[in-house]
Amino acid sequence: MTLPFSLPDRPEVTKVRQRGEADQVIPQGSRNQPMRGYDEQYVDIVDYIVGITDEIWYERAIGRVYDTYDHACVIYSSYGVVRSVEEVIASTVAGINSFPDGEIHHLNVAWSGDEEEGFYTSHLGFSRCTNVGPTAWGPATGRRLAARFAADCISRDNKIHTEWLVRDAGAQVRQLGFNIQEVAQRVAERSSFDQFVIDPETRLTGQVPRKKLDIPNDTVDGWARHLFHNLWNLKRLDWLNQYYSSNAVVHGGGGRVAQGVRNIGALLIHVQTAIPDGVMRVEHVSHSEETDGVIVAVRWVYEGTTQRGGVLGECPVGKPVFMMGISHMRFAGDKIVEEWMVFDELGVLSQAYRS
Repeated sequence: MTLPFSLPDRPEVTKVRQRGEADQVIPQGSRNQPMRGYDEQYVDIVDYIVGITDEIWYERAIGRVYDTYDHACVIYSSYGVVRSVEEVIASTVAGINSFPDGEIHHLNVAWSGDEEEGFYTSHLGFSRCTNVGPTAWGPATGRRLAARFAADCISRDNKIHTEWLVRDAGAQVRQLGFNIQEVAQRVAERSSFDQFVIDPETRLTGQVPRKKLDIPNDTVDGWARHLFHNLWNLKRLDWLNQYYSSNAVVHGGGGRVAQGVRNIGALLIHVQTAIPDGVMRVEHVSHSEETDGVIVAVRWVYEGTTQRGGVLGECPVGKPVFMMGISHMRFAGDKIVEEWMVFDELGVLSQAYRS
């Protein structure tokens, strides 16, 4: 396979894509990679992430959170920061109460790191469930919904100490029949989490033109940083065909789907219109070598000030916001053929109504 970057040598780990229902329970065996301090039942870091997710959310072993999260863990989301394992327990219990028949499908787990420095994982999933209990968005509706989520975690010695969580709440709220602007206002009014402090770069640089990146692009990390900088900061959407195949598909936040280079460009413009002075910052890059190709996972933040139109609709104008996102891009040859771009427009709207 000809990729646009080189891949580092590393152990072959568990694959999660294109597995039948009979394969969902990964058999125990000898370790695929060194994992000092992790429970012996997990053969590698992918098995660990998939395993604890199923145990906690599907098997209802909620107390496993105490075993697999540090007592002072920090969880970042578009709504703010939580800082303890008890808050993780509380949100897990509330989530299961609202959607007790929830099922989770694992789409990909990209990773990096080792037992010395700790492991970084980027877990992309898809959930289906029925809303039978009240949520932060409103009363129970009895409706079915399906949406993607992504969680980037840093773990060491069997415990996650830092996590970045992105759920496609925009898709969920609409499927439940709520008005997203009204829900965002309610969320903003009662939000009690610690809030991020942001300072978009454009406010400091003023009208200085944005320049190309001056870093190598032959590594996974360098290639991804060039991609996001060129398309989001330089806004060179005429370069899309350098990165995407002609019939590529992007599954965007809010349940949006774009197929083909021109429609992918329209989707990016739809997001950028809502934050036209936005600055894209790539925060972490990892990858997986999956059953159907290499997948590169990028955690990013797009921050700036709001304008009406685009993905945020009739939102307050001129409000400082940030959009946290996680993208998983699957390759065939040297081009992206499929991407899952998870972001939470409800979280961004709640920032705009709160600021």
